[in-house]
Amino acid sequence: MVKGSIHVTYADGTEETVNAGDVYYWPPGHTVRVDEDYEAIEFSPSDQMGELMNHLETKLQG
Repeated sequence: MVKGSIHVTYADGTEETVNAGDVYYWPPGHTVRVDEDYEAIEFSPSDQMGELMNHLETKLQG
């Protein structure tokens, strides 16, 4: 995380806050709440990134 703060809740109910300067990995089954405008650099394998983008597009279309 370059800047900001995000609160993460995992499928098992575990929660954490990721802040500027932190390195993170969020496995499938998480939800996030942006606590503070953020900037991040994310790396994902291309096949998993495609799955993620398809999932997000479906969710955004309602």
